[in-house]
Amino acid sequence: MSISMLSKTRSAVGEHAQHCDSRSLFQSRFADPQAKDDARKTWFKNLISKNAEKIPHTSWLPDHTTVLYARLMSRLLIDLSGGVMENGNLGFDRYGRPHIPGSAVKGLARSMALQALHDWIDAGTPRPSEEDACAPCCESFENPSDMLAAIAHIFGWTKDDWDKEKNRDKKTNQETTWKSDFAWACSKNLALIDSARALLPGYKTFAGTIAFLPATPNTDPGLELDVLTPHHTRYYEGKQNIATDTEDPVPVFFPAIKAQKNGDYFTFPLIPLPLAKTTDIELAKTWLAHGLELLGLGAKTNAGYGWFDASQSLQTKTIDQLHTQREREKAEELQNRKKAEAAAEALRKATAKAEYEKSLEGLTPDQKEDKKIELLSDEQLGAKLRVFYKDPKKGGPSEEEKKAIIRALRGTRLAIWEAFKQKASKGDLATAANAIRTLNKQLNGDKMP
Repeated sequence: MSISMLSKTRSAVGEHAQHCDSRSLFQSRFADPQAKDDARKTWFKNLISKNAEKIPHTSWLPDHTTVLYARLMSRLLIDLSGGVMENGNLGFDRYGRPHIPGSAVKGLARSMALQALHDWIDAGTPRPSEEDACAPCCESFENPSDMLAAIAHIFGWTKDDWDKEKNRDKKTNQETTWKSDFAWACSKNLALIDSARALLPGYKTFAGTIAFLPATPNTDPGLELDVLTPHHTRYYEGKQNIATDTEDPVPVFFPAIKAQKNGDYFTFPLIPLPLAKTTDIELAKTWLAHGLELLGLGAKTNAGYGWFDASQSLQTKTIDQLHTQREREKAEELQNRKKAEAAAEALRKATAKAEYEKSLEGLTPDQKEDKKIELLSDEQLGAKLRVFYKDPKKGGPSEEEKKAIIRALRGTRLAIWEAFKQKASKGDLATAANAIRTLNKQLNGDKMP
């Protein structure tokens, strides 16, 4: 079966696309936007059957990065409207792992902060109620103005964010909604907006003080096929005024990221920028954590998608898990290094032995013994001199070795003998020196040098 692909892709891979195991490449390059019904479902099944690539874990984040860990507790839909498959895309990185853009992460944290501020002001109380799930997002502030100023400082602003004007309905000319998120969060309290703005620099635009990086999972959660079944298609399309129960349901298939297993997690990195205050990073982390738990991330959150556990207990558990994993990796690395060193040493010895045996080829017995003594280090030769008088069965050199030692001491290793006899004034060293002199006289008929 032919695979739909871009012309440039076809010129690069030819007809080998059916062997493509890359999830991200298959999704971005081999999609068929015209596929309908069963063909569309089949393409999604092919996408789901592909796994993300396994890549080594390497930490590229700077040391001052703050990380929030969160476990995906339900299916996740990210970048659903993007891509060539209408309403069926998922965000992947180049390795095929689910990829949550940093812009989405920042938007969620900002929405959570504004929602908490809105609830606090709407309650009309000096402090948020302890029963309010958003209360922890406000506890660092004495008043709403300070919180709005912190939100603007951390997430940045444009000129429109401070715009206090209302929109007007073009037909009725009635005031409807407020243009600014800040105005909505402050429940249209213009004085509060002005007081917050006075606490900030007079920049027209500001990018914020925290960088929200893309989030990725520690392991691939996998994908599964989901389905939406509208029962009133003609009504939703505007082809009839009443939603009747006479239409056949029309299933619409789309892929979703699976909920994560126990012990798995997404990593959300946050980096403070040069103008960040010391409290900014913890505020951003708090707002993001509550946003993941209370608002959800991605599409269809009202239907239960995109909800995370970002609790403190999960942070502790994950950090302990990572510490254990790193210690295990260090132990494995040390063990592998020792194995490699042992293998290298064994190879070195085997090579040295082979070279040594090759160097002895074609030599007479005396020449072989001379070669063995020649290859000894000064320390090794000195050790043989100290036990020269001992029987070979008790650790002394053999008769052939002794003769070769005498020849070496009278020739190239004379300096070893000069140093040894200076020390051999008594005890075992004197005994060894006398044994050397005696054997030398037997062999050569004269004194040792």
